[in-house]
Amino acid sequence: MKITVISWKDERWSADKKALKDINELINKNTRKMKYPIGEKIFLIVGWIMVLPSLLFELYVRGLKWLKIKRKN
Repeated sequence: MKITVISWKDERWSADKKALKDINELINKNTRKMKYPIGEKIFLIVGWIMVLPSLLFELYVRGLKWLKIKRKN
């Protein structure tokens, strides 16, 4: 009889504040950021302006359907 055991060592890593700062700097170098953060806010505002009327219309229609059902009962 042959028995195979597979296991791994659970290693927990820790770092001091300087090492964490260096790691965060490396991560920030490799991530893409918007060149103009105000553009992101403008994009969100325009998106909400485009979506909001359809949401309000949908709520209005659902409200009318709810009122019709309420009147029948």
